[in-house]
Amino acid sequence: MSKGSTGFPFIESMIIVTIIVIFIGLIIPDINVKIQKDKHRGTLKDIDSIAKACLEYIKENGEAPAAGIQNGPLRPGNAFIKALEEKNLMTFPIKDRWGNPIIVYSGSASTHVDGFTEDMVGGEDFIIVSHGRDGMDEEFNYDRAHPQAGWFDVDCMADFRRDLINWNGIWIRRPKL
Repeated sequence: MSKGSTGFPFIESMIIVTIIVIFIGLIIPDINVKIQKDKHRGTLKDIDSIAKACLEYIKENGEAPAAGIQNGPLRPGNAFIKALEEKNLMTFPIKDRWGNPIIVYSGSASTHVDGFTEDMVGGEDFIIVSHGRDGMDEEFNYDRAHPQAGWFDVDCMADFRRDLINWNGIWIRRPKL
């Protein structure tokens, strides 16, 4: 290069690129955590709206929608969804915010969730589950003697894989507020 030329020498350019890469490396994890927190909150709200519609249905009909029939992932047009659509649940989520199916057990089918026995559930019971970010059942076992033992802290990305479980409108597996 001649003495009068302008521009950055190679070393200065590499320093600038390194600073930019470090800056991006610090920001991306924060953005990813924010995205996961938003999906977490959205899924909690969706499950709450389904639970509220179920409670309204139970109040009017004396049993959960599709009691004993709904036993797994929600599917468009099934008896459970049809019963709640009649209760004006306008947007019926069948998947959580990660794109995994929302699982619902109603009536006696609620015994399919670990920790629930036949003596604990009846025709008016329902359980709504999201298996979280990874869509895998974490095999959470509900402890009736300690109902809030299923609440967890969200400290790292792995915590977004935990199940979210609502039983009869009450959260038994969820993040602490």
